[in-house]
Amino acid sequence: MTRSLNENTPLVKIFVTLLAVLVLATAAHAGIGDSPVPQLGGVTPLNLYQVSGVLNNAGLGTYFSCTSAETTKNAQVGVELFAQAGGGPVNNSAATSLTLVPGQTGTFGTQFASGILSDSLLGGAFSRGSARILSTSAKLICTAVVADSAGIPPASLTTLNVITKLKQK
Repeated sequence: MTRSLNENTPLVKIFVTLLAVLVLATAAHAGIGDSPVPQLGGVTPLNLYQVSGVLNNAGLGTYFSCTSAETTKNAQVGVELFAQAGGGPVNNSAATSLTLVPGQTGTFGTQFASGILSDSLLGGAFSRGSARILSTSAKLICTAVVADSAGIPPASLTTLNVITKLKQK
């Protein structure tokens, strides 16, 4: 005699419950603090800096400027964006990362700006949130600003605090 499995079988109920627990546990990443760090150029980078107050709406964009302080090797640098509600990154930092030679500066923007030249447009569908700056080198100097994207020069511009290891810089 053979038995068929249906949704009322205790084994199926246990399996469905375990599957739901695994899915919920995987989706529990809260965002900037515990999302896995993606590889940049085949290397796992350092999570060097975090920035709160990132905007990308109403004609305002956020722009990150980073300079390599390396003297002999290149640095692969990426910026990950996180929406205000939390969750995983809303952009692909590996695809928008830049290779900076020693002493070079690269600028990342959440949108095109008439008065600010960006080397990398970050993309990502969000209006406000946070970001983390990743690099294969610890020798990186970064700043972040919010500016209007239409003005030449921007009619409004304000700096954002760049945080490292939960210490405001």
